[in-house]
Amino acid sequence: MAIGMIMQFDNIGTDKYDAVMKEIGLKLNSNDNWPDGAISHVVGKSPTGMVVVDVWESEEKFGKFFESKLAPGMAKVGGMPEPKITKFPIHNKFPS
Repeated sequence: MAIGMIMQFDNIGTDKYDAVMKEIGLKLNSNDNWPDGAISHVVGKSPTGMVVVDVWESEEKFGKFFESKLAPGMAKVGGMPEPKITKFPIHNKFPS
């Protein structure tokens, strides 16, 4: 089942996000090289930091990506706060 995820990172800016993306080999504003299971990914600034909103084919596919790429990339960049994560089952999405 597809899942949505809202990840809120307090006290960081686009520089940290961009550094993590570079570290894990994902280009900004590109469809190249996205991980298996990623359906959509949007990011923006919030009043307290950055917000990431993802849709994944399954929680398992996100978990695999997180353990193998994202967590090590965030650790290598350093200074990344623990995100507040809200997960929810996808009821409807566009495009389908």
